[in-house]
Amino acid sequence: MLAKGPKMQTDIDEWRSVAAGAQPGWEFRAGIIAKLIRATDTVLDIGAGDQKLKKFISPACTYVPVDCVDDLPGTFVVDFNKEFRLPNVPFNVVVCAGSLEYINDLAGFFRALAAHAPDRQVIFTYFLNPEKWRRAGMKVHNNFATGDALLSHINFALSHVDIVATRGDTIFVSATLSAGGGVQWINDRPITDFLFAERGIKKFIAKTARSVRKRRNAIGRMLK
Repeated sequence: MLAKGPKMQTDIDEWRSVAAGAQPGWEFRAGIIAKLIRATDTVLDIGAGDQKLKKFISPACTYVPVDCVDDLPGTFVVDFNKEFRLPNVPFNVVVCAGSLEYINDLAGFFRALAAHAPDRQVIFTYFLNPEKWRRAGMKVHNNFATGDALLSHINFALSHVDIVATRGDTIFVSATLSAGGGVQWINDRPITDFLFAERGIKKFIAKTARSVRKRRNAIGRMLK
């Protein structure tokens, strides 16, 4: 659900502390996401923070950090609670890890993202425990309590859902952006089913190879 009352402003000071490395626990999440990124990918990391993801992906990847603060060199700066802009560079993967909870109009964000980047892979996480948010005093801008509620809110902008998995209170999703698309909710799986065992993730990805190849071929044609 969306937060009630007036729209919240982005807490720039909070994100400056994140860019300075105030959230060491996020390295595990970045490591999981990196398993879903190929060495040939160009990655747009929305809410890059201190750019932990860059440490885990292949050095052959092209990495483009996007954040609301410019504390680290090379960051494309934009506040999505004020406007929607993306860097004018080619990319085929969008990552939103730990950032969706802080966007006022989540449906509007995904609508714009799908319109600007159709057929690109999107990998995102979301923390599904609003009670913990409140106890911690964190200034989240929306607080969906279940993966069903979250995906029902944004599934109009997604297609070819390859992975929906959970670890604790966090949901991990890998899908394809699609303007005017839409998908049905699929059952979530414990993330240990495939992300901690290489055989497991290879077997799972093999099952979805058709949609992955279709997306990869479409992106390849667009980037030529």
